[in-house]
Amino acid sequence: MSEGNLAVAENQEREIVPPTVKKGKLRFPFLAGAMVLVALAAIGVVMRLSLAQPIQPQASEAAEMTVTVVHPEKASTRIPVLPGRTQAYTDAPIHAQTSGYLKKWYFDIGAKVKAGQVLAEIDTPEVDQELAQAQAQLKVAQAALNLAEVTYRRSQDLYKRNVIAVEDFDTAADTYRENQAMVMADQANISQLEALEAFKIVRAPFNGIVTARNTDLGDYIASGSGSQLFRMQQTSPLRVYLNVPQIFAELVKIGTEGDLTLDEFPGRKFLGHVTNTAKAIDPISRTLLTELEVPNETGELFPGAYALITLQTNDNTGLLTIPSNALLFRSEGTTVGVVDANGQAEIRQITVSLNLGDRLQISQGLSMTDQVIVNPSDSLANGMTVKIRKQTQTAKE
Repeated sequence: MSEGNLAVAENQEREIVPPTVKKGKLRFPFLAGAMVLVALAAIGVVMRLSLAQPIQPQASEAAEMTVTVVHPEKASTRIPVLPGRTQAYTDAPIHAQTSGYLKKWYFDIGAKVKAGQVLAEIDTPEVDQELAQAQAQLKVAQAALNLAEVTYRRSQDLYKRNVIAVEDFDTAADTYRENQAMVMADQANISQLEALEAFKIVRAPFNGIVTARNTDLGDYIASGSGSQLFRMQQTSPLRVYLNVPQIFAELVKIGTEGDLTLDEFPGRKFLGHVTNTAKAIDPISRTLLTELEVPNETGELFPGAYALITLQTNDNTGLLTIPSNALLFRSEGTTVGVVDANGQAEIRQITVSLNLGDRLQISQGLSMTDQVIVNPSDSLANGMTVKIRKQTQTAKE
């Protein structure tokens, strides 16, 4: 082999086999870096495990939904507030039953009077004269009757002894009976005139208040003219009339209580009860005319006033009520969320029989022992574990 080839071969061997000194310098830095990476990974795992201990309970607690529940209650339906009007229990115009001139009146508007008290006096000169004439006429008729009776008794005795003919006896008997009839007619005429005389005194027909006086001293009063002298109203108790919508008509029963409120008495309620209903729906307004009776011993309430009435009806049909904010709107229909004995949510279908605004009447799907979720979340699902926030809350709250 030539010297040139030997030199090339030696150079190739030097490049293939690195020097031992360079190999040792590269190994130790690599091992040190790997150990540092392993140490850092171990520290990270330890820190992660230490932080996971407090986070885990918080995550579990966040996954458990907290809800508020109510128990359905037996339906006690309060019909929405309805407008009504007060009316006097008795309202009567006072007319004159005789003709004459008003002599005196004793009570003006607003006066409280009792039955039988004198309201006014009427001067009736014509009736007085007619009565005096009728009384005189009666005396004449009575005298003629006395003479006819004596003649009849004498004729009867003579007829029995065959002294007079039967025709004479019949004439005496007819005259006697005619005079009897005349006396009876005159007595009836006097009774009528005396009744008119009694009407000279105008009296109150019942306990009440004088709400109108339409006459004054010296006014001529014609009997049967239709002009009223006074108007009286009995204001204790009061009648209250209202029109109940057809949808609530079946809930209104005799004895149903109602609260009466008026603007002039802010914050006050007057209690009344239903005494009558029309028992027929008005075909135009589709309402049921209902009458309430409200005590008014103090006279605070006036007839003809506008009032707002809230009827409280007791429904014994087995319906239950829940707040309207318990509804869930799902594709399967009207539903609510119910918490079972295991603390899990159940989506249950219900049947709503009547929407009362803030409350719903339920005919099917719930019982009084169910725990119905109020303001349920849209994410509520069957089987979800829930925590009850307040168990003492009721549907009325």
